[in-house]
Amino acid sequence: MAFSLFRQNHQIVNLYISNYSIQLLELKSSDPLVVSRFVENYLPEGVVVDGSIKDFEKLSMILEQSISDWGIKGKKVRFITPDSAVSVRKVKVPLELSEDEIKGYLYLELGNNIHLPFEEPVFDFVLLKETEHDKEILLFAAPETMIKEYTELFDNVKLSASVADLSSLSMYRYLYKMQKVTSKENTLLIEVKLDSINFSIFENFRPIFTRHMQLEGEMRDWNYQIDSETQCYYKYELKNKEPLIIQFQDVAKEIEKIINFYRFSIHQGDQQINQIILVGDNPYIDELQTILTNAITTISITHYQNRVYTYKNLAVPSKFQTVLGLALKEV
Repeated sequence: MAFSLFRQNHQIVNLYISNYSIQLLELKSSDPLVVSRFVENYLPEGVVVDGSIKDFEKLSMILEQSISDWGIKGKKVRFITPDSAVSVRKVKVPLELSEDEIKGYLYLELGNNIHLPFEEPVFDFVLLKETEHDKEILLFAAPETMIKEYTELFDNVKLSASVADLSSLSMYRYLYKMQKVTSKENTLLIEVKLDSINFSIFENFRPIFTRHMQLEGEMRDWNYQIDSETQCYYKYELKNKEPLIIQFQDVAKEIEKIINFYRFSIHQGDQQINQIILVGDNPYIDELQTILTNAITTISITHYQNRVYTYKNLAVPSKFQTVLGLALKEV
């Protein structure tokens, strides 16, 4: 997996497969930021669950039809690694190891001094700092079986998996492009999906903490319809939103715990979260913002919805921010 913020490459399509949709976005240019096209196809409930492909045949059929409709057969693809599968943590390694030797050391230490919530991981790392005694790295890991599921899926439909990325890194990359984050802020990024919430803390451009939380309820609780004007994406609405709003109260308490964990457990009171940014495709995200604003009065809380447009002057909905950030990965 490659998790760097920016690299050089072109002519790759960008796909985001969630539990309930497949999103495609392609850039026309990165400076100024102009989108060539964006589109979304619906995924029936149960095809993908918590990022894991449960019905490979059905997903292949849906993706193959999408590829035909979009005209992207045979192209290389960037894709988002399922959030529920990713582990991010700081690890200390011996000072004398070169960067080339660190990966071998990590393989030897897995299961002994380095414990992950899954076996047979694929991983990447970045060097954070060196001290007199050791090196500190940021380790990104995901289960190899899940990554293979997606690479085999793309092979099956004649796409070539090129780069995997975290949704939090993609979103943060987009915010950086839009000049909403700098190295000075310790940012808590909260991605509010229909069925889950991802929490990520960024410090000096790097995600030092991540957590994934499933929301209660079923996708069948949501009504959905394709946008009548563009025919490019789906709009969602809950039949009864009250259970979700009640959950948001619990989410606010969890966020307060994360803020305190960062301040006192990670930094022993020396640093704190400077800003909270809410993003995501949940249509009730503003209600969560209201709850948080009432509960947390010392930190700036924003719901970022800045508009980006296609070359035909069509506004790109904010629900495409993650895949837009993915498109910026190698621009």
